[in-house]
Amino acid sequence: MIRKLFLISLCLFTLSASAQTKWLKKARKAQLNLVSYDASGQLLHSTNGFLIDEEGTILSDYASFKGASRAVAIDEKGNEYPILTLVGASSLYDVIKLRADIRKGQPLTLSPVNGLKGQQVFVLPYLSNKSGLPTATFIEEAKTFKELYSYYTLPVKLSEKSTSCPVVNDEGQVLGLVQMNAKPGEDKSYAISAAYVNDLKTSALNANSPDYRDILIRKELPSEASQAASFIFLTGTRDTALYLDYVNEYVRRFPSETNGYTMQAEMLAAKGDFAAADAAWEAGAKAGGVQPELDYSQARSILAAVQSERQLPETWSLDHSLELAQRAESADPQPIYTALQGHILYAQKRYAEASEKFVAVNKTSLRSAEHFLYAAQCQQMLSDTTALLALQDSAVACFSKPYTPDAAPALLMRATTLRSLGRFRDAIKDLNEYERLMSSSLNANFYYQRYQIEMQCRMFQQALSDIEHATLMEPDEPLYFAELAGTHYRFNQLDEAVYAARKAIALDDTFADAHRILGISLRAQKKEAEARAELQRAIDLGDEVAKDIIDKQ
Repeated sequence: MIRKLFLISLCLFTLSASAQTKWLKKARKAQLNLVSYDASGQLLHSTNGFLIDEEGTILSDYASFKGASRAVAIDEKGNEYPILTLVGASSLYDVIKLRADIRKGQPLTLSPVNGLKGQQVFVLPYLSNKSGLPTATFIEEAKTFKELYSYYTLPVKLSEKSTSCPVVNDEGQVLGLVQMNAKPGEDKSYAISAAYVNDLKTSALNANSPDYRDILIRKELPSEASQAASFIFLTGTRDTALYLDYVNEYVRRFPSETNGYTMQAEMLAAKGDFAAADAAWEAGAKAGGVQPELDYSQARSILAAVQSERQLPETWSLDHSLELAQRAESADPQPIYTALQGHILYAQKRYAEASEKFVAVNKTSLRSAEHFLYAAQCQQMLSDTTALLALQDSAVACFSKPYTPDAAPALLMRATTLRSLGRFRDAIKDLNEYERLMSSSLNANFYYQRYQIEMQCRMFQQALSDIEHATLMEPDEPLYFAELAGTHYRFNQLDEAVYAARKAIALDDTFADAHRILGISLRAQKKEAEARAELQRAIDLGDEVAKDIIDKQ
């Protein structure tokens, strides 16, 4: 047995020496030391990596880059290259794919096939290993994962410094990269398929995954235009500079895609660089972009800029915005172009025309409660309560019972209209439904408003419950305690009325209403001296009602 192991070792050594003369020198030039830094510039980790193509693609381990804002690659001669982008990542398998600014590297070649059990392999040494000799071994086990790739067990003990070093076959082709042992001191080592790491890439689906979010190095855009656009939308909006950087790259890579120019122009417009925004829309038109989409984008940006009340170029007017939206609809009758005209007309205070546009939208596939409510808002500005309520009814009818939270805005707006029309009990029904839908986000003012309506339709017990709820939610608001005192007085609950009125006065001694309510409550308790003093305090604070009470007495 010993003789057999000796012969195997001798054979491996002989093959190792032979293989070194073919590819070791080249392989060393592909190996790199990777150094990562956090946002403050402090060193995070130093690890290994290796170049696999002439585009600067590097494979390494994920853990060394978690939390990194910046990283560099250092070759065997000490040349330093910045890491430009994160191309792909998997924290589960602890691997990462990066792109560095390496123009003239000598990459390793990935093996076109997976390694096999029993196959001779070599583990290349890390750069600082002065011996410079690879470790000859063989694949003890090759387990398949994700159907296409292999996870290798090597019967050799490697140090932690070998993490992410390449494992190559006898032709110098990379099979895998060494992974840190889960059990320190273990006599075996492990490697994951380099082909798997190379196949990692960014996509719209993983744009906001923790694997990518936890590394602050800029991500590489997906290679497909629609994926890249979605990726930008999902990741770039958190950082204005990064977003514009992504968009500029998108325009360079996909010069025939209209949305690149619209994203670019809209971002520039939002920053206030109106001339550059105009130039971006013009560039999109010259590149053969879809003109209605460019017109829509420009019209929408002009509307937003006008509403922000910033100093604008002469051409950035609502009239020009409307002209662009109309031109877009004329070329391509899409309902979103009609809806935009409605918003522009509303901004111009042309409410009847705006309402017509929103009603027209609701005759298309974009029919929605939102557009009914926009039309209703126009009728509110025209003081047409009949049309207003009809449109709000249509908005609510867009939802089926039992209502979901999406119906809440329509119910709340209709309740306000019903209240103004004196239909108090109908308004209460909508508010009760709104409370059911939005219970976790209601404030004291909601209960105060509903209390007022309940008082108007003589729902006194419910009104008392709501105003008590308001005082519990906002115990520092004197108005709610004064209203609570008045409600208790109406029910002849005099002790409670006095207590609530005193609470209101404690919060604001200049609150005339609270002094008056306290005065009449004390009078009902036959406490004339105290009552007169409180009523006089109310008079001193300008309360005419309290003056009438004393005068009549």
